[in-house]
Amino acid sequence: MPTAGGERGLGAVLSERVFARYVAGNAVSLVGSWTQRVAVGWLAWELEGSPFWLGIVAFADLFPTLLLGPFGGLLADRLERRRILLTTQSLLALQALSLALLTLAGWIDIRVLVAMSALQGLLVGINQPARLAYIPTLVSRGRLASAVAVNSVVFNTARIAGPAVGGLLIAGFGTAAAFLANTASYLVFILALTGLPRSSPPTRSRAGWLTELREGVALVVGRGALAPVFAMVVGASVLLRPVAEFLPALAAGVYGGGAGSFAVLTAALGAGAVAGGLWLAARPAADELPALFGLQLAGVVALLLLLVSPDLRYAVAAAFLCGAAFAGTGVTAQSLLQKRVPVDFRGRVLALYGLSMRSGPAIGALVAGSFAEGFGLRPTLAAGGLLYLLLVGHLLRRRRELAGRLETLAAGGD
Repeated sequence: MPTAGGERGLGAVLSERVFARYVAGNAVSLVGSWTQRVAVGWLAWELEGSPFWLGIVAFADLFPTLLLGPFGGLLADRLERRRILLTTQSLLALQALSLALLTLAGWIDIRVLVAMSALQGLLVGINQPARLAYIPTLVSRGRLASAVAVNSVVFNTARIAGPAVGGLLIAGFGTAAAFLANTASYLVFILALTGLPRSSPPTRSRAGWLTELREGVALVVGRGALAPVFAMVVGASVLLRPVAEFLPALAAGVYGGGAGSFAVLTAALGAGAVAGGLWLAARPAADELPALFGLQLAGVVALLLLLVSPDLRYAVAAAFLCGAAFAGTGVTAQSLLQKRVPVDFRGRVLALYGLSMRSGPAIGALVAGSFAEGFGLRPTLAAGGLLYLLLVGHLLRRRRELAGRLETLAAGGD
């Protein structure tokens, strides 16, 4: 069980043995996931050579989370979270193995790839809320914010290692090898989970499933206290983050490169995200709200720089800046939620946050891929960035109202 030590920082949180074991297994699994994601994107491009189908494949992977995410949050509040993780990780390992065997047998086509991506999205929709809700079981309360930063760094480090591993495997052995590597990575995480403590759902009295779902949603939509924060999170996910799904098209269709150029761009995005996460871990914002606004504006500028880059060298630098801004936004928003949301709502709110971060790019990729067929990829993505700039500008004018809402919400918390 986590210790009660009050020392904070990356070293302190990693000194908690069970959390360190979780981080190690999770890191291997995430590298495998990014290895597979690179392979799926490149395979889709090889099969069809179309931004539209890249968007469809991304949509198939991410959109099911939109359907299952809220119910995954309810499961994470009601059931033992480690068991949820063990079950979903086992099924994800079988999905990756099946994808490898289908590819080796020559039975893969774009429709099969879409179907397998949708299956993965369904499993992640159940898995992701449990991952977020399981963290407090592994660390002491005073180190929870540091654990959020560590998880962000691990996730974004995998963005560097995963594409690098994927690029090497694809170039040397084909996409099936990348799928097999992901299968092995899931098994490593399963072994790590077997040595971790069980979690216990909250013991408070329960309302019905739909009532609890409505309670969580009411906090983040309409006139809910967190609605403006979620407007920024969802807006960034839909209008900015889909650029990651179109890196194969930018690498091959705009800069004339191959799998190597794609891996370099993706790795640059991940390297920037690691740098952004480490910066915030070392220098946490005294007030998350102004930091969130600043990081969102920086993300728009970085995206536009990426889209106007004249060649791959400048694009790599701009992708690094995009990654730093995107990761900074995620860490800051999640830290704000961890601090301000009452404990009885935290699981559902974090589930909706994870849902927004994962499903938003699915919607954005589908819409952007459709428009890109007629208007071009770079103009379409630039239009999304400018739309998001208008949203942030509107919310900036209401920042005092938002700050007051958050103070009121925190005052009613634990």
